[in-house]
Amino acid sequence: MANSNPVVSVIIPTYCEEETIEGCLKSVGNQEFESGRIESIVVDSHSPDDTRAVAKKCADTVIDLKDRGVGKARNAGARMAKSEVLLFLDADTFLATNFVAEMYQTFTDPRVVCVSGILKSLERLNVIDNLFATSHYGFLNKVATLTARLGFPLFPSVCCGCRKSAFEAVGGFDEDLAVAEDITFSRKMGRVGKCAVNKKATAYTSVRRISRYGKIEMYSMYFKNYIRVFVLNQRPWVQHFPHIHNI
Repeated sequence: MANSNPVVSVIIPTYCEEETIEGCLKSVGNQEFESGRIESIVVDSHSPDDTRAVAKKCADTVIDLKDRGVGKARNAGARMAKSEVLLFLDADTFLATNFVAEMYQTFTDPRVVCVSGILKSLERLNVIDNLFATSHYGFLNKVATLTARLGFPLFPSVCCGCRKSAFEAVGGFDEDLAVAEDITFSRKMGRVGKCAVNKKATAYTSVRRISRYGKIEMYSMYFKNYIRVFVLNQRPWVQHFPHIHNI
C-alpha cells in the first residue's frame, strides 16, 4: 500500500466497536475505485475492548486517542490524512462498492466542497421496524437533498465527504458538541462552497442506537438539542443519553 499517495482518506471514529469495525473496513477495502488508492484511518477513543486490535487487521492507520469526543476523533483523523478528499464514516456503516467512486466523481465539479450519500438500513428487521427504518432514512435523505439545494446543507456525518482544504478553512468539527456537530459542520461547509447529495452513492447504516434508546425518546432528544444549538444558541443537553455517540 506504500506505492503511492492516497486520493481519498476514509476516517472512522470508534469507541467499543469491536463487533462492527471489521465489516466497515472491509466495505472500504472492497470499493470499486480506479482513480487511485484509498487509505483508511481509524481513530479510537481508547476503547477498553478489542476495537483497535480488530481494526489493525484491515486499517492503514489506527490511532489511540486518549480524549473522548467524536469531533476530536474526526479532526485527529483529518490531520493524519494524506489525501485532498476526506470521507468521514461511522463504524457501524457499510459502503456499497461504488460509494467512493460516485463521491469522487461529484468532486470533479470544482465548486463542490462537501458530498453526502444516500442512507439505508443495515440490519434485516421485522416488518414494523423495517418500515420505521425505511421512513427514518428516507426522511433524512430528503432533508439532506432539499437543504443542499437551498444552500444550507444538513448532512449527517454517517458518510460525509469533503475537500481537506475546505475542512481546514472552516476549522473542522466542533469538538465541544456532543450532538449536532455534524449538522454544524455541514452548515459551515455550505458557507464556503457547494454541497451536494449523490443519489448513486449508498451507505448501509445501523438503527441500533434508536432501537436501544427508543424512537420517541431519541427523536425528542435530537429535536430539543437542534433547537438549543441552532435557535437558542445554547449548548446541547444529553444527560439522559450519555452514550448517544459511539465516542
